[in-house]
Amino acid sequence: MTSFKDKLDKELGEAPRFSHQLQESILQNVYQQNKQPRRWQYPAIIIGAVVTLLCLILIGPWSQVDTAKHATIVELAQHEDIKQFTSSHSWEEDSFKAGRTGWILGQQAYKKDSETTLIANVLQKAVISQKDTNYFAFRDVWVEFDNGQAVQLKMFLNDEQLAFSDRHTNIFYKVKDEDTASAFIALMRKDDKDISFGEMFTFLIIALFLVWLIEKAIRKMFSIPKEPKYINTGHQLTTYIAKFINAVVIILFNINGWFVYTAAICGFLAVAMVSSIMIEYYYGREEKRHYVTIISSIVLGPTIIIFLFYSL
Repeated sequence: MTSFKDKLDKELGEAPRFSHQLQESILQNVYQQNKQPRRWQYPAIIIGAVVTLLCLILIGPWSQVDTAKHATIVELAQHEDIKQFTSSHSWEEDSFKAGRTGWILGQQAYKKDSETTLIANVLQKAVISQKDTNYFAFRDVWVEFDNGQAVQLKMFLNDEQLAFSDRHTNIFYKVKDEDTASAFIALMRKDDKDISFGEMFTFLIIALFLVWLIEKAIRKMFSIPKEPKYINTGHQLTTYIAKFINAVVIILFNINGWFVYTAAICGFLAVAMVSSIMIEYYYGREEKRHYVTIISSIVLGPTIIIFLFYSL
């Protein structure tokens, strides 16, 4: 062995096989590889993003309503000018789906002088009454006054008779002026939107076709393989965890009625899309698999939001 080593040293020399600079470069690369994030960190990031989203929903600006005490909405409408009001269709008496402009999905905003004058006349001519069983909930009305105070009113109908219930004071009002009540009911009904099942189905088909077309074009452009669907077991497990979390969030949103909030819709879509892009990038960046998710999200996300604003 010694004689062989002597011969090898004579052929190659006794100098180090690697230069000092090359040794440092190799050690640095090894150190960076060891610092690569562990696989469990990506599900943890997704969970953290979802928890953050839920916290934002709970403390968001839609819950910041001025609940200052006032005697009656009649006195308030007589002494304060109405700045704006919003209205949202609702058949449920135990929930409220109207609020500040831009924060509630599908609501109608009214800011014109003719509109604010009309609801001011309606409130001024309201009379405190006892609620009877013939009235049914029709719309939610959120009214903001110039002094910054806001009230939440449930709108009730009984044939063509109009009534309101103040959610803060639980006082029930009936509007005695038939002409004013009829004008306000006509304004509310004018803005009702009726989306048929056919329109919903057509949008779904168009959205699915758009996703399929974009995916096919991106895969062909960048030579991204479709199979295997998952790079390895870690990729599959992380994807399943992300889908499970998204499903749980959707269930929670439906139970609590959070999908009426614009921020909740946009936040959920953003978290779902970003988490999907992160997973595809981490596991399939060599094959550029995340390109498909990125382009699909850029096109599909705004399309869904636009349709929701139009339909609700």
